[in-house]
Order: sequence, then structure tokens, then C-alpha cells
Amino acid sequence: MQWLAVCCLFVLLSVSARSQNQICTIFTEAKKDGFKAMALVGLAQNLPDSLLDDVVPLVAEAFAMGIQCCSDEPLEDCNRDVADLFQSAVCSSESLVEKSNLKHCCEKTATERTHCFVDHKAKIPRDLSLTSELPAADQCEDFMEDRKAFVESFIFRFSKRNTMLPPHVILAITKSYGEVLATCCGKSEAEAQTCFNTKKPTFQHFVRNRVNELKALCIVTKKYGDRIVKAKKMIQYSQKMPQASFQEMRGIVDKIVATTAPCCSGDMITCMKWRKVLVDEVCGDRSVLSRAAGLKACCKEHAIDRGSCVEAMKPDAKPGSLSERYDLHADIAAVCHTFTKTPDVALGKLIYELSVRHPESSQQVILRFAKDAEQAFLQCCDKEDHAECVKTALADSNIDKMITDEIEYYKKVCAAEAALGDYNFEKSMMVYYTRIMPQASFVQLHIVSETVADVFHGCCKDQPGHLVLPCAEEKLTNMLDTTCNDYSGINPRIAHCCNQSYSMRRPCILAIQPDTEFTPPELDANNIHMGPEVCTKNSKDLLLSGKKLLYGLVRHKTTITEEQLKTISANYYTLKEKCCGAEDKAACFTEAGARLLAESAELVKV
Repeated sequence: MQWLAVCCLFVLLSVSARSQNQICTIFTEAKKDGFKAMALVGLAQNLPDSLLDDVVPLVAEAFAMGIQCCSDEPLEDCNRDVADLFQSAVCSSESLVEKSNLKHCCEKTATERTHCFVDHKAKIPRDLSLTSELPAADQCEDFMEDRKAFVESFIFRFSKRNTMLPPHVILAITKSYGEVLATCCGKSEAEAQTCFNTKKPTFQHFVRNRVNELKALCIVTKKYGDRIVKAKKMIQYSQKMPQASFQEMRGIVDKIVATTAPCCSGDMITCMKWRKVLVDEVCGDRSVLSRAAGLKACCKEHAIDRGSCVEAMKPDAKPGSLSERYDLHADIAAVCHTFTKTPDVALGKLIYELSVRHPESSQQVILRFAKDAEQAFLQCCDKEDHAECVKTALADSNIDKMITDEIEYYKKVCAAEAALGDYNFEKSMMVYYTRIMPQASFVQLHIVSETVADVFHGCCKDQPGHLVLPCAEEKLTNMLDTTCNDYSGINPRIAHCCNQSYSMRRPCILAIQPDTEFTPPELDANNIHMGPEVCTKNSKDLLLSGKKLLYGLVRHKTTITEEQLKTISANYYTLKEKCCGAEDKAACFTEAGARLLAESAELVKV
């Protein structure tokens, strides 16, 4: 069982392909706590029915074996394939095989066994619960009593719930939550709870964004393939490192995309191995490092943290020699020459030239322009007068105007969010999305509206005005990827937009009008949710009851006007205040609720 702990898959975050002793390399680069943490993640994700008490001794054995492999006389097994070691160790334990339902995998060998383990892990139910709902005082007591034990428990529980998240992401989430605890604990019980209530939304925002980003990348890879993923990564990292040349950026992007398929399949051994190779090679390129300040800073981080640092780094300053705008038409002869031979290289170069000059743009805007440009190149590059032809074909496509228009749109949404406040803005999103997909359940639309509100809350407040576009549109696109993946069949209009080209889906959805073909349900107490249970002072419960009211009203009539919504909502809250103060709350809601329903039905008349 020692080797089960040592080789618990994801310690390969730090494996070097050139290492003479894999386990020692892992142990040295990850360091003591990092080594133990990654071992814990791997065991928890692959053995979800195990208890923490079952796993802790195995992690301790992993640490002991790490020391042994770094000794003057390491064992021969220190160089064995980690996946093979892990699977052999699991399969040698009848109790683990039975508890984890892995008998069918253990009957296989070599590559087939590895694929079986990966598939098995992918089917483990996931629970995206973010934190324990224990009161702050209880969490603080455990945290202050034994920080390492608390963090260990958090990693174990979170890893079991989120089996497809890479270890470096789980460790980043753990670190973030630890910072919340370190800030809030040590205060009085009331102050600690207030501190938790203040910090928790920011933490949840961070977790949701990270999880949604990874899920969206996998959805895009599956639906659109490597071509779109390469284009997205070319934009993302060219914006971050405008000092790097196109050829340097192509090499980096190719390596990034190579990690996507194994990471999305759940094959975290290959995923982590390629991530390690990628980060090592990028951080080993002294030429790029000498010009990219953000990358240079990330490469000084702990081995476990480098990848996450690179993903999160802000755009570096543009080189002084870089022109303000890219003149495509002045370069069109070279562009067309390349396009006729290698179209993707020509488009990649165009995307690169736009991205290094426009960190204020979203990936989507640049992709929309590139799509227009590709059509122009296909139409014109074989013609003798290709320069004039391309100029004419792109007459209505101006990248600067496209970026400016989108920035102005998002600034207006941010102004609305600020004017309405967080909760009212979230309610307005509930109304909007219920209008265009009333077939969705309340839970589905609650999640969508909450996610959109969360995006704008973060981007409008945390980003300077000129960076709100890449912040908001990329996060909304991640949400759209999930929505199209989960709900595309919900109605024909949503399905139509979800089947558009990658960059045109959001404009398509924004153009959808309220669904007037939906057969509305009756307006009754079940749809409006009136009863003593709405008599609460909890702000989240109040928000939820308000959203349920709006959901019921809009589904009853998708073209209901804002004035009608305001009138019915005002009447509802008057009724609520009256009945929540009544001696017999249930009787009051029954009697007064019936009148409100009748008045409301008359007001909106479907």
C-alpha cells in the first residue's frame, strides 16, 4: 500500500520527463506540504468512498517514500511509471477495489486499464459545494486549533466533490479559503461571522469563475475542436505577453493546447505531465523571460503555483516599437501569400497582431473580426486585385469600432448594475432570461441569472473601465458554453444561437425576443410562492422569493411590461408585510393571496 500513496496520480504536477528519479523530483520540487497535498487530492478524487482516516496514513507513507527515493540508494520502483504504480497498488487491495467499484478496471492491463480508471473517475458524481456551511465560530475553532488538519480536511472534502478539477486548481482554491480563515478567525464570534459573510461572496466568485472557465474550455474543445482553442489561447497570451514574437507565441500556444485533451478527459497524469513540461519550457526560455515581466515574476513562484500564476497574470506593457494599430491592408500581399498556402498560420498571425495591440478587447470581438477577415481572404486572395477586394469586403468591419462599441455596451450594463444594486440587478437578469427561455426550470434560471449578476458584480467593480470588456465577455462566454451544453434543446431559438459560430452566439442570444409561442401555466399560488415561508429576514431567502415571484409572472406572460411587473411586485410586498405581521399567517396568505392572483391575472390578461 505504500506505493498507492506515493503514486496517487496527480503528484505528476511536478514530474520532469528528463528526471532520473521521478518520485524524488516530485518530492524536491513540490516540497513537503505540496507533496502531501497533491497526494491527498489524487487519493480523494480516485477513491471517493474512502474516509479521511483511511487516506491520511497513505499520505504519510507517500512522504516516507519520497524521502527514501531521494536517498543515496533509491529503490528501483522510484523510476516506474506512476500510473502503473497507482493502479497496481489499488488493484492489489481487495477492500479498495470493492469499495471503489473498480473490479472491472483491475481485470484489464496496460493502456486499457488506464483508460478504464480515467473513465471511472469521470463518472463519479460531482458536487460543486464551495465551503462548509458551519458557522464561522465552529470553523474558526477547528482552524485555530490545528490549521494543517483543517486544510487537510478541506482538500479531502473538496477533492471528493470535484473529481475533474486539476490538483493545482484545488490547491489554489484551498489557499484562497485559508486566507479568508486567517483574516477572519481570531476576532470575536460576531465579528468573525460578519467577516465571513463579507469575504465569502468574493471567495465563491473566485471558485465559480475558475470552475466555469475550466468546464467551458472542455466544452469548446469537444464542440469546436483545437482550432478555436488555439485562437482563444493565442489572443489570451498575446495580450498578456505582447513582447513575445508570433513564432514564440505559436510554440507556447501549441503546448498549451496539447494539455487540453488529457486534462478534459480526466487523465490527470498526462495533463499534469504536459503542464509541467509547458511551464518548464516557457520559464526556461531566457529570451522571452527577458522581455516579459509578468512571466518572469511567475517563473519565480513555487513549482506548484507557476501555472496558475501565468494563467492569472495581467497584460504586460506594450513594446515601445509597436504601432498603435495593425494596418492589415498595408500587409495584405504577405497575408494573402501565406493564406493561400497555410490559412491557419495567416489567421493566427492576424489574431496575434490584433491581440498584442488591444489588451482592452475580449477574445470574442477579435474572433468576430477574424471570422470576417477569413471570409474576405477566401473571397479575394486568389484574385489579382486582392488588396482592393479585401478592403471592399471588410469595409463594414472595423476592429477599433467593434471594440469601442462593445466597451460602451458593457459600461452601460455596469451603470445599470450600479444603479439597481446587486439584488435588483440579479432580479432583472431573472426577468430577461425567463422571457427568452420560459421552458427552463426555476433552478436553471436561478443559476443563470445568479452567474450573470456575479460576473458583472466582479468585473464592473474590480476592473478599470477599459478592461471591463475582456473581463465580462469572457466570463459570460464561459457561462454561455455551459448553457448551450446543458440547455440548447430548451427551445428552437436558443438551439439556433448555440449552433452559430463560436464568436457569434452571444450577439445571437442578445437579439432573441420574448418567447410568445410558449404555452403559459396558470397564475396560481404555486407559481407565485405565497405563504408563511416567505416571512424571513435572511437577505438571500428574500432574494430567492423575489426571483420566484418574477419567474412565475414572466412565465405566465413573457411579454409582461416592466410597469406591470412593478405594480404586481409592489402589491405582493404589501401583502407580504401585512400577512407576515398577522397572527394567523397561513390564513392571511390564503385569503389575500387569492385576491392578488385574481387582480394580477386581470392586469396582464394573457
